[in-house]
Amino acid sequence: MPRKTTDKHTAAYIPYRCSQTTYEAIEKISVAQKKTRVQVVRDLVEAGLVATGYKEDTDHLAELIQTAVQTAMKPQVERLAAITAKATQISGAAFFMNIFSSRLTLPPSEQQLVEEAAARARKLGIEYLKLKDRDVDAFLEEGTQKIIDK
Repeated sequence: MPRKTTDKHTAAYIPYRCSQTTYEAIEKISVAQKKTRVQVVRDLVEAGLVATGYKEDTDHLAELIQTAVQTAMKPQVERLAAITAKATQISGAAFFMNIFSSRLTLPPSEQQLVEEAAARARKLGIEYLKLKDRDVDAFLEEGTQKIIDK
């Protein structure tokens, strides 16, 4: 049975023996962290109790969950970013191909209208990228009206 000490924390005294390799590891940690060996052992015991579930530490648990979620989600987020970048490239290419084909097929009198509409569409595209919490449907409706009305 552990002896009780009389310090202000009423900590229990537990004599502890360990292997030479464990002692050397504790000594290395103690030097690296500039702590006493006793404090290192206390910290390691506390961390072990939390890790094995014998002691609850919600901050540590939340940190572990957050790290696990971030690690699991990182490949999916990167994949979505890559897909979005490709979609943006294809969308831009389609936009410019549409302008090019309109120039080839329309008579010169109508080509100016296409150029003006393309310029307005580019400006609206830039505005769209700057949107934060605005209603996208309303923006698209207003944008369509702006292109039609000049």
